[in-house]
Amino acid sequence: MRSWICLLFIVNSAVADQLHEGADWPNWRGPFYNGSAVANDLPTKFSPTENVRWKLSLPGPAGSTPIVFGDHVLLTSFDSKSGNVLGIALDRTTGKIRWQHDLGKGKSETTPGMENYMACPSPVTDGKIIVFHTGRGELVALDYLGNLNWRTNIQQTYGDFNYMWGYSSSPLLLEGRLFIQILHRDEPYPEQQVAKLNPDSLFVALDASTGKELYCHLRPTDAVGETREAYSTPIPRQVNGETEIVVLGGDYVTAHKPETGQELWRHGDWNPGKKTFWRTVPCPVVVGNFVLTSAPHYGPVSAVDLSGESPHVRWSFEKRTTDTPTPLVYKNRLYILHGRRRELTCLDLESGRVLRQSRLPGQRYLRSSPTAADDKIFLMDVDGDVLVCAAHTDKEGADQQASQQADREVPEFELLQHTRFGGYPARSTIAIAHNQLFIRTSEAIYCIGK
Repeated sequence: MRSWICLLFIVNSAVADQLHEGADWPNWRGPFYNGSAVANDLPTKFSPTENVRWKLSLPGPAGSTPIVFGDHVLLTSFDSKSGNVLGIALDRTTGKIRWQHDLGKGKSETTPGMENYMACPSPVTDGKIIVFHTGRGELVALDYLGNLNWRTNIQQTYGDFNYMWGYSSSPLLLEGRLFIQILHRDEPYPEQQVAKLNPDSLFVALDASTGKELYCHLRPTDAVGETREAYSTPIPRQVNGETEIVVLGGDYVTAHKPETGQELWRHGDWNPGKKTFWRTVPCPVVVGNFVLTSAPHYGPVSAVDLSGESPHVRWSFEKRTTDTPTPLVYKNRLYILHGRRRELTCLDLESGRVLRQSRLPGQRYLRSSPTAADDKIFLMDVDGDVLVCAAHTDKEGADQQASQQADREVPEFELLQHTRFGGYPARSTIAIAHNQLFIRTSEAIYCIGK
């Protein structure tokens, strides 16, 4: 099995070469779609005033993650004055605004847990165009000068969204196609006013250069109630030189042919009792022949093995899992964050064995997902507390396995940094690009590093 993990590293390295040698962060999960990046000399000690290259105050909060390509930092933000969502481009070297574009109406919401602002989907780029997406269905494609290429609204085309927590899936831009998932409830909530109801869940592809529909594929599910809803993002998978698009939600993980949307395979065994409140938030994570799925509400994280004739579970991790943060894969290890308990766990990818586990310091929960580079794991909670842990290493693993056999205890992570940036609700993931960190709270964005 180590051979396919090594092959994955080689393939990911080739992808990184195409994206400024891995320096960019072109989508919300980074250049490898798994939360990791290639970087060196990232600072360990930093704060809102230490090792800060620049800081920019923002017009309002957002749950989206900044992306970085070349000298551009791209992000969305709710504008507290106008009530709209803005697409903003910054100069990466100075933090100055290059341009901004009005993306349409947002939503001011201060109820804890409901802070969607219609600004949760993260932008995406292929280095040619930039696509912004909002929770009201606005899709806006711009060039790097801020000129409008095209604009459309997927609610107007495919029907109103039916989500308890507001639409939050980010688009996937790959090989000239823009992929959008609409995995939602088949009937509106009593308090919602739906003018154009479409009960179906859909997997949609648009021509990235024009915004025109390439196909709209019906994605059936027997999930019930809120369990039909997914806030995840589609993720690509390479197999035998071909690309699949993996979609997680509605009690199933499925793979689709990017040219047609045709379903290639599906798997789902984590909700046999058909619970009605199991909405999906984390994205799938692809590692070689594995697709890692996270069941809702701290259900099992499973390694779905695709090496045989049909998908099957190789192993499952069932304790102290995740509900909201997407797991991280870094240097052949899986990192799972239990946001409510503030607990980070490192697993061996081949066996699912626990290698390291820690309860992180701090007070409140984490909604953002962990990221990694330079042998460091970066995390941020809703209060803007940023934590840095040393990543697990193979050398440590051998020593710790012997230690575990001796005392039966799992070693903890080494905490390298814990500092408060503030800015509740901080829900964005920390982006890593060009040997810098990009930390976005509800009030400001910081560039950390040289």
